[in-house]
Amino acid sequence: MRSTLIAISTIVLLISCQERKSATPKQIFFTVRQIRLQPDTTISAIAYYQNNIIGWQDNGKLIVIDSNYKRQDAIEKRLNTLKTYYIATIHDTILVSTEKDVYFIDAKFNLQKYNNKERIFLRSIYEDSVYYVYSCCAGEFGGSVFFLNKKTNKTYSYFATCATQVLKFKNEYVVCKNLAHLVGHMGFFIVPEPTKLYELTDQRFKSHCNWYMEIDSLKDQKSRNSQNQVKNRPDIWGAMSMASFVYNDSLYSMISNDSSTYIAVHRKDSTYEMQRLFNKRIQFHNAQVICTGNKTICLYNLTAGSPFEAYLITGNNSGLLVIENNKIDFLN
Repeated sequence: MRSTLIAISTIVLLISCQERKSATPKQIFFTVRQIRLQPDTTISAIAYYQNNIIGWQDNGKLIVIDSNYKRQDAIEKRLNTLKTYYIATIHDTILVSTEKDVYFIDAKFNLQKYNNKERIFLRSIYEDSVYYVYSCCAGEFGGSVFFLNKKTNKTYSYFATCATQVLKFKNEYVVCKNLAHLVGHMGFFIVPEPTKLYELTDQRFKSHCNWYMEIDSLKDQKSRNSQNQVKNRPDIWGAMSMASFVYNDSLYSMISNDSSTYIAVHRKDSTYEMQRLFNKRIQFHNAQVICTGNKTICLYNLTAGSPFEAYLITGNNSGLLVIENNKIDFLN
């Protein structure tokens, strides 16, 4: 009897140790560089094309930065014959709007008239072979993330206050949401299957940040939170996520709180600080994230956490974050 108890205790101890070991973040070192970038003024939106970062600046001009972070003056000269008002990506096409028309950037970096009548989503945050994902943000008043199935043309949605990024990890969609209001907070939720979300059949709802407020059963916050179509993770208050990325089969996030900026690793339902990069906060109110191959690019607007301050600050008030494998570059 005693030997049986000892054997059972040993097995339980081994299992417990194995579980603790699997939950412990594996130490991977990320190298960090800070690189001086000299845009004309604040970069307010970005696109990625032929290994170049294309940024739309507040002065209406485009900036083109190659993979070595050098400005491409000749290309910029061709693209800046017209004053532009925004830049956006639809599928693999880079669109540039002027006061009256929309153009696309061709293979030789010339502007050509865009005559396609396909709907343009300016807040596109993810696309794969099945879904085109876009988001809508109403600040502290809410928002939603939308999964448009490209094969069936059906749209599925879930409430998400300012979703800034979606990426796929282990066949599930990870949604990151950020809100800079007051102290700021962020959070993640997992979408195992987008078709289990709410299907939107009313065309008005497909571009409505708070479409759920027009559905009686979803008007109450408690009722919305009780839905089980997603796996919610606890929100982190006083922090913002700059970008999330996959490396060596693990999911990581770059997080900045009131005292530090660090790399966090996701393990099951928890997030662990793995490597501290700076003992200070990177202030921003908005982030745009582009994922391409092994590269994750984040444009962040530095406005001390206030969405209103963005309209008061002039000059360069933005920065770029480029993550490629275990290398991290800050450009500002």
